[in-house]
Amino acid sequence: MGNSILITEDEKSYLRSLSQYFTLLGFTVHAATNSKDTIRLASEHLPDCFLLDYNLGDETVAPACLFIRSHSQLRSAPIIVLSGAHEKAEECYNNCNADLFLEKGKPFTEVGAAVKRQLRRMAVPPSVKSSDIVVSEERLSITREGYSEILLSAEQFKLFLLLFQRSPGFVSEDEICSAVLNSDCGDKREAINMLVYRLRSRLGLRLGKRIKSRKRLGWAYVQPRVRGEAPPKSSDETASR
Repeated sequence: MGNSILITEDEKSYLRSLSQYFTLLGFTVHAATNSKDTIRLASEHLPDCFLLDYNLGDETVAPACLFIRSHSQLRSAPIIVLSGAHEKAEECYNNCNADLFLEKGKPFTEVGAAVKRQLRRMAVPPSVKSSDIVVSEERLSITREGYSEILLSAEQFKLFLLLFQRSPGFVSEDEICSAVLNSDCGDKREAINMLVYRLRSRLGLRLGKRIKSRKRLGWAYVQPRVRGEAPPKSSDETASR
């Protein structure tokens, strides 16, 4: 897992606190207060991860995000965008191609955990194969052997990849809300059910049936057993709602 991070924040006291916190976590921290410095430091240091305040005085951090996503050595680095206004989430995703949106005011422990989660995700090879499925993080797609590639939305892909990497284990609804929907999910059951419905519809009937759930355990991607293969050790791994 990478250990360098570029933090951009125009409130200097908050920037200083964030920098000190991530330094204590063992990160090499580069700090900027505007998009211009973000681009300069990103080019010079090629950090592993970006934690960027969306509103920077009279500008947004969008130009820096565009630079990062167009840079051959940076475009896969996680971009986590902060904002004091939750309603800015969609704007941040659209303008910054962010991997994660976090509302300002969360405890630093939550911010640190989110950064580490994104870096762990990036440590997985770009293409991961399991039985008849190939997952491409670069294209936000999955391909089943002998079938056409299926392109997913960013949100759908985040959910599928999370379940795929944990398979055959279950992922709790709280973790899905945090890692995929980027919120506390007041009505998490309805929000997750809607996302799963859209994902299943996109995957089609055969693949969609592999997304399963169990009360109190959460959701899972369950790969069908190959004929002759031993059954799972735990009945939880094949349970569905």
